[in-house]
Amino acid sequence: MSIFYTLTSAFMEMKSASHSVTYFNFTAYNCSLAVCESSAEQDFQLRSSELEICTAELQWNFQYCFLNEQNAYPRLGRQRHAGFSSARELGNLIVTSNLIDSALTKILELQRDQTALPSPVQYRVFYPSPKCTIVAFVSSPDCTQNPLPGQGDLVPSPLFDFLCTEEYPSVSINGAALTLFTSLYDHLSGLIDELTVIEGRLIITGHSMGGSVASLFTLCLLEVINISKPKCRPICITFGSPLIGDFGLQHSNWNSFFLHVVSNQDLVPGLFLPSGRSPPTSSHSQTTGYKPFGTYLLCSELGCACFDNPDLILELLKVISSEVAGGLRDVDYRKILINLKERAIFKGLQQVGERFADPLSAGIVMDLEIIGFDQTKLLRHNIDINTVIRILGVEARILAHKNKASDAKKLNDIKIHMAQLEWYKKKSKDLNKGYYDCFKNQGSKRDIKIEQYRGHLTIYWKDMVAQVQRKPQKEGASFRTSWLYPGTTYRRMVEPLDIAAFYREGRTDYINNGRSPHYKLLQQWYEEDVKPPSRDKLDSKKLKVSGILTEDSLFWAHVEEALLSCESLKSANSTLEQRKSSWDNLVKFGEYVMEQIGNYAVSPEIFLGESSFMKWWGVYEDYIDASNNSYGSPLISFMKNRSYRLYG
Repeated sequence: MSIFYTLTSAFMEMKSASHSVTYFNFTAYNCSLAVCESSAEQDFQLRSSELEICTAELQWNFQYCFLNEQNAYPRLGRQRHAGFSSARELGNLIVTSNLIDSALTKILELQRDQTALPSPVQYRVFYPSPKCTIVAFVSSPDCTQNPLPGQGDLVPSPLFDFLCTEEYPSVSINGAALTLFTSLYDHLSGLIDELTVIEGRLIITGHSMGGSVASLFTLCLLEVINISKPKCRPICITFGSPLIGDFGLQHSNWNSFFLHVVSNQDLVPGLFLPSGRSPPTSSHSQTTGYKPFGTYLLCSELGCACFDNPDLILELLKVISSEVAGGLRDVDYRKILINLKERAIFKGLQQVGERFADPLSAGIVMDLEIIGFDQTKLLRHNIDINTVIRILGVEARILAHKNKASDAKKLNDIKIHMAQLEWYKKKSKDLNKGYYDCFKNQGSKRDIKIEQYRGHLTIYWKDMVAQVQRKPQKEGASFRTSWLYPGTTYRRMVEPLDIAAFYREGRTDYINNGRSPHYKLLQQWYEEDVKPPSRDKLDSKKLKVSGILTEDSLFWAHVEEALLSCESLKSANSTLEQRKSSWDNLVKFGEYVMEQIGNYAVSPEIFLGESSFMKWWGVYEDYIDASNNSYGSPLISFMKNRSYRLYG
């Protein structure tokens, strides 16, 4: 989910909460403009039909902007100007809506009613309409102007352990924000329970350190709300708030629920950065991990633009901290928004001109210049504009590449690839080999084609597993459950092909030296969720065993290692210790195979005449007979009596 989706939902749901209407579209959309001023708060609102046009084009732009050098908007049937940038268009869309005005209005109202705050931070719940709830947080100036010892430090907190992921097992929070939040926690926990049952639009907002508390409150709210089917979809809007967390927080899957408005004259957002105006009591060794999260609306007197690249945002905040003179002071965000709204609606945007040949470069330069970061200023801080263009260009192309196919199409392609493997498995069985050995031997063009399907499936599932690792614990667990069956089927079908390719190259010990981490995680999640089969279930599995995939996706790796152990036993160059180790491995392998057979967990295909398993049995049986070995085991009896012919 993107911030675009969250904001668009907010605009649509709030249209009934205001009496003013804006019929508009920006310069890029060639729509007529008419503004009707309301006598209430002079708020602006998009009429529903115009919003649908605007948002549809803006969403399309996110997917395809700058990627077609001939014509950035072929679908619209008109050439777009070279300086078009989704960062500025989204920024203008936000400031000309009533969403951001509504949030700031409630902050100012709370500040007016409590000019002398009795505590460092306070909040109030507003109900501007039956379908809109706003929770506003404000802090006293002392929170930033007279910092407490250590307030810039990053500290862990059990309250936010739910943000931990497998990729980032720990998350640290700004000490000052955490202190303010915990001072209200008893009250806020009750408010969270109330907000989970309301319907409509929910806005959580705050200014300065109040915005930090608002962000933490929103995270706690998101942890208990069912995001896939919410009665209300929250959005957090902060104004001039400091960074509140480290890398782990930045990688949260909830970035799209946060919008941070920052003026290029406000020092507070970069307050705790090492190169900024950090309090002298802060430990720089602990603050180097700060990372922005969410979308940032950066503002100057010339205009505004949205960014979500955390590294770029971090550098820009450092520039603000170094360039703005005069120390900490109040920034009038109401005045800033009024100015931006007038510029966006009535004056349009100044163009870059011909300094950059391609639209992407021109757009990025405009995004930065419009918020007060010209190339001269960036160079003073060792920020190369060409490097910025390259990084953001790569991100834009990756995003467009991902969006070319919808999730439904991707899933459909995956189903087709799996169907191709099922067909390959059937054809291989007809050859008396099994698909593992057919793929390992690479005897036909069909085997080579399967390599492509294996690659596509592996890329897809590696990405899916990576997504789960980035999700907070609760959401990640839900995601794992919904994808457990297809992920397990993929692992059982495709990992044997990886094993075949591994041993075809003459390598050894796939389990320790070749297995991909995403297979390990898929197996771990399956084993955590699935209970051992009961007797009734075993009887059911017996009836269906002829059509199953071997449950242990590592089965063929065990077979290959058993073959190597047989070779070691027969080799004259093996030491006594090596032979003993090989024999012990074969005994364990026999016990393992018999356990799989007893649980009806292996496909009957392992008993096909030309399979690697039957090859192993032939070598193993010859060794036992030739060495007059009296060792007996259930597997030896099972194989010598040809009982496997009745299996499946």
